[in-house]
Amino acid sequence: MEFATQILFFFGAIGVFNSFLVSLYFLINKSLSSFSNKAFGWFLLVLNLRVLKSVFYSFSTEDPIFFLQSGPPFFLLIGPLLFTYIASVVHPAHFLVRHWKIHILFWVLIVAGLQLFLPFPHYVAINKEILLPIINVQWLLYILASGMVLSASFTPFTKATITSKWLLLLVLATLIVWSVFFFASFQYFISGSIAFSLLFYSFSVYFFFHKKSASAIFKRSNKNKPTIDNQEVDRLIDQLKTLMETEKPYTNPDLKSAHIAQRLSLSTHELSRLINEHLDKTFTDFINEYRVEEAKHLITVNSRYTLEAIGNQSGFNSKSAFYKAFKKFHGTTPGKFQA
Repeated sequence: MEFATQILFFFGAIGVFNSFLVSLYFLINKSLSSFSNKAFGWFLLVLNLRVLKSVFYSFSTEDPIFFLQSGPPFFLLIGPLLFTYIASVVHPAHFLVRHWKIHILFWVLIVAGLQLFLPFPHYVAINKEILLPIINVQWLLYILASGMVLSASFTPFTKATITSKWLLLLVLATLIVWSVFFFASFQYFISGSIAFSLLFYSFSVYFFFHKKSASAIFKRSNKNKPTIDNQEVDRLIDQLKTLMETEKPYTNPDLKSAHIAQRLSLSTHELSRLINEHLDKTFTDFINEYRVEEAKHLITVNSRYTLEAIGNQSGFNSKSAFYKAFKKFHGTTPGKFQA
């Protein structure tokens, strides 16, 4: 290889190597045992394999190479894993998160079926000319779906959190990598690994100098934190649901987690853990779900009220927050539901 080619190969390969180590770190580190962290580790690993293939395609002179002969089917896992990670952070109660095993297994079975019935060495043309474009479309659709789920988590006039900013940058970075692979001609295929390496090192440098941000995004589990036995968890959840159904504190637009925690004789941290870990929801989503159900009830029995009045009675402090939450949890707008 010429010197310039060697530099490109080195830069592309070293990015792949380091990102591979990072993905393993997320997958095997027990302090990063949350589902979202593991989902990110699997996503980074599979994307890393996609980039590694571009390096082999660009510089390998040996034919055949087993890794290349495996073909493109496993690229089908990149999009679903990205979506699972994004949704697990911003919408843990999402259907595809709660049933992530079925979701991912579905694509794993498709990958296995393609490898079995359309092996790359025997169906090169079909894999490259038909299957790969379909896979690229599937990957793009999952990127767009990830962006839609993420956008639903942004509340108007509310400052975006560091986690939201990171997830947005991750979706955009994945879209950039996809675009390079999709539009670059074969002779410039190495540009995909170069773009990946640049993005990987940009994020790595940022997190190295902003360790607090990294800790806020990739939360570590505390092995020494006290655990609550299942019987106590069930009692607290029943007590919480009874409080919500009988006293309807969610109708107060200024409701804070401290108010609910005090009623249950818990700290705000304990209440947050109870809802996050055992109901798979954030406190905001937990409250807004009750507010949306209250709004649906009011729309049904008090059709003479304006939607804005119904939103206020249900506990929403603005019309935009009401409409956004209603669409998020019911899949349609209050107006269409009323009609």
